[in-house]
Order: sequence, then structure tokens, then C-alpha cells
Amino acid sequence: SPHFRGYNRPGAELTRGQPDWREQFDIGAERRALTLTVDSPPWGRLQGPNQWPAALPELRPVLLAWQQAMTRMSRTLLGAFAEVLELPPAAFDALHGEQPNEHIKLIRYPGEHGATQGVGPHKDSGFLSFLLQDSQPGLQVEVVPDHWIDAPPRPGTFVVNIGELLELASNGYLRATVHRVVPPAVGHDRLSIAFFLGAQLDAVVPVYPLPEALAREARGAATDPLNPLLREVGWNYLKGRLRSHPDVAQRHYADLLPAPQALAVGDTY
Repeated sequence: SPHFRGYNRPGAELTRGQPDWREQFDIGAERRALTLTVDSPPWGRLQGPNQWPAALPELRPVLLAWQQAMTRMSRTLLGAFAEVLELPPAAFDALHGEQPNEHIKLIRYPGEHGATQGVGPHKDSGFLSFLLQDSQPGLQVEVVPDHWIDAPPRPGTFVVNIGELLELASNGYLRATVHRVVPPAVGHDRLSIAFFLGAQLDAVVPVYPLPEALAREARGAATDPLNPLLREVGWNYLKGRLRSHPDVAQRHYADLLPAPQALAVGDTY
């Protein structure tokens, strides 16, 4: 799917160039594909319908209802984050608007020989992320570079992660959570459900004015030459999807990929 929806087999998704040993369904907002022209930005291809498994017809209504409930809750918490920054509660409303980027992942981490990472270290690309875990541990958070702590499962709770959009909006006062999942032991599975609230694809994230006491602690958004944070929301999302799903990128976004260099006579490969 050009919208990056549907089923992923273990090893199909990459993080920092390494395969993630998990299988999952990716489900976004159920919307029609945009009508695009040659002048449309490529990130417009991200919007479109989901791919639902025909063998599980009950999945669609349950997950779409849960998605809407999570969106309402997420917007409430996002308003609380705005107030902590001494901004109006509706400060971020213009960014997520009426068509926020809503994303669900249904994830299974199989405990198998040879699995080196459940999912590699990364930041989430939206405002806030919410994770429901089963009883199997594995989630870890980086508190300082190369120092990881466990985020053990607690019944009846979400793990809440700050995403890249809040880091950009607060000029780095809020830091996006770097996290990873260690594969479970052989013979054990780990199940989780993640929900991500992001902004509209055509939004551009400004730096919001913070009170002086908070602004002094804002260190600027983190910079990584290999994975820069982009204030243009559609481009930031698309960059992440192309890096994580090279098979989809090759099938549906080949026009954006570097052209393979022609082999010279005598080259070996």
C-alpha cells in the first residue's frame, strides 16, 4: 500500500538500517486517497484507506472506535502539555486540526533464535504515543546516551512517549523519548498495541514562545545528520516511512529514490 497500511512480516520493517523482529498490522485514519497531480507533494500519497484482513471482519469497527476514543483522550492530554508550557490549552489544535495523523500498530514480538532487536532505538514522529503492553517485559527507554532503563508492564496503564513534534514545537524543552524493545526469550511472545497522535500532513510546526524560565532550559531540537527532524509534517512522516519500509518505498515511491549508478565496464558486484 502506498499509504503504508496492512500487515508486516517479521524483519520487514527496519530501524536504523537493521530489521525489527516483530510482525504487525499498521492502521491509520480511514480516509479516501487524495486526488494528486504532478505538482502535488509526494507526502500526499500517505493518505488513503486501510487494508483490513478479510478473515477478521470484526477488527475494523472495534479498532476504528478505539482509534477515535484514543484521539479524544490524546487531544485532552496534549492540551495539558500545552498548559505546562504556559501556552493556551488549544495551542496545538491548529496543527492536528480536523484530520490528525492517527496511527495504530498491533504488534507481536516472537521469541525466536537469532532475533537481535524487537525494534531498534528510535523516536516517534508525532505529538504523543500511547502503548498498551501485555505482561512480557522488553520495552526500554534511553535516559542519557547509551544508558537504558526498563519500562516494565503495569496492568491497566499506558506508557506515554513524547514525540518529535513536541520536541520541535518546544525548541527542545520537551525531548522526544528514545526507546527500543528487546526481543523476548525463545519460546515467548510479546504483544502490544501502540497508538500515535500526530499533526495534519500539510502542517508546519513553529517554535512556540515559552516563558523565560522554560526557554532558558530549551536546548533546541536534537540534530542527527542521518535522520534530521523536519518541521514540515508531511515530509517528516514520509522520511520515516521510506527509511523503515524500503520494499514499499521501491514499489510506490521509486521516483523519490536515488537513481542506481550505472556499472562501469569491468565492475564486479
